[in-house]
Amino acid sequence: MRLRLISPLFIAALIILPGCSRPRPSPARPALFVVRDADTIIWLFGTIHALPSDVTWETPAIRHAIDGADMLVTEIPPPDPAAIDAQFAALAHGNGLPTIAARAPARLRPALERAIADAGETASVLDAQESWAVALALENGRARAAGASAANGVERVLARRFAGRPQRALETAGSQLALFDGLNAADQRRLLVLAITDHNGYARTLAAWSAGNVAAMARSNDRLFAGAPAMHAALLTDRNIRWSRWIARRMRMPGKVFVAVGAGHLAGRESVVAMLRRAGLSLRRVQ
Repeated sequence: MRLRLISPLFIAALIILPGCSRPRPSPARPALFVVRDADTIIWLFGTIHALPSDVTWETPAIRHAIDGADMLVTEIPPPDPAAIDAQFAALAHGNGLPTIAARAPARLRPALERAIADAGETASVLDAQESWAVALALENGRARAAGASAANGVERVLARRFAGRPQRALETAGSQLALFDGLNAADQRRLLVLAITDHNGYARTLAAWSAGNVAAMARSNDRLFAGAPAMHAALLTDRNIRWSRWIARRMRMPGKVFVAVGAGHLAGRESVVAMLRRAGLSLRRVQ
């Protein structure tokens, strides 16, 4: 499921890892950008929100940026699992919904049954959840099966590295859950179909991220959002606009800031990187 690169949530790695063979570990060199002027430096780093424990990504360039920054900025603050669970449960529940089997194309129902079983869920429980929530539940189960966890994700590591220094967030977990809850029924079912069918997506995602292959990430975004303009705006472009404007404003103040957001937000024509460049800022890729 290609949302793993733009996923706004760290809720137990909710939508970042589909079931697949565990990729062979290798050192990663994800994309890192920097924009600077006379008294301000902002590093812009593309993250992956959950990882196997044996992926190494803190290269010398990234360590230099982490050590040099005064502040960490991420998508959401370090999550409170109990609070997020409660928010998720409240938003996920729906009344009068068709069964989850009825919401999947007939040709995919055997695959849906397997995905439900693999996730350790039951159809009777998922029947009462909205389609976006079912998609997250299926991906979360696959995350556990793949041996990956948000505890190993980039944001968790960064929070530890920045202990004792200021940390802030661009959004909240509640606002990000609301993005999914606000999707129309067709787009929610699109996410459900992706959760059922995209079995090997994580291997592709990890390979692209590890290589810093922003072109591959952009192609993933294009495939995900083709024919879904409302979802494209809600999950990607509107947020990129808000974040790029925040970064542009922050450049007016002195300091050194490390900004870490999902890697898919830094790829393509409507990325944060592209928007900042169109605003006249000169970003340089340093890794």
